[in-house]
Amino acid sequence: MTRKGPPDEPVARRKPQQARSQMKVELLLEAAMRLLEEGDIASLTTNAVAAKAGVSIGTLYQYFDSKQALLDAMVRKEMGALATQVLDTMEGDAVIQPGERIRRIMRAVVGSYGGRTRVHRLLMQHALTHMPGDRLSPLYSRLIALFTAEGLASPGQPARKLTPAQAFVITHGIGGVMRALTASDELPPLEEIEDAVVLMALSYGAALPPAEA
Repeated sequence: MTRKGPPDEPVARRKPQQARSQMKVELLLEAAMRLLEEGDIASLTTNAVAAKAGVSIGTLYQYFDSKQALLDAMVRKEMGALATQVLDTMEGDAVIQPGERIRRIMRAVVGSYGGRTRVHRLLMQHALTHMPGDRLSPLYSRLIALFTAEGLASPGQPARKLTPAQAFVITHGIGGVMRALTASDELPPLEEIEDAVVLMALSYGAALPPAEA
């Protein structure tokens, strides 16, 4: 008989260490993504995901003991891809024009949505409003470290390394816009948003007190 839900007693979930197991996990995650393209998180069910993936519900529960566990895995994957996309854009040129670092961050955030903007937005909204902790915290930490190590360039001045407090403020200022991009259905033109964020960062950098000799 087909199991309708996870068993009552704790079961050790299979970890996708082998290639075949990893392929099944990716198959289940892709099936869930396809369902979200046409529906929403509230209507997503493990039975529907298993059917879409062409596996039994028992197979799904070998890897995910609940809908929440499945969503957790989807969010981790999306957040990891977002962080990688953002940080990859920061590597390269030793000399960066004023505002270029901020533009790279914003373009990476927008570009990370690819052709599934709605699905990524649903997952981001779920992560930021229904899951404990801040799922963007690892990315924020990396950006703060970047700004304290390499600095922020201002017009007519070389890049200045920021203090941890200054890096915290500019990072979370950008982070607020990133959150709004995922939560808002109606947005101004993205190029104008990018320009406004760059202006905010450059104005912040120009207002910083002179570096101590």
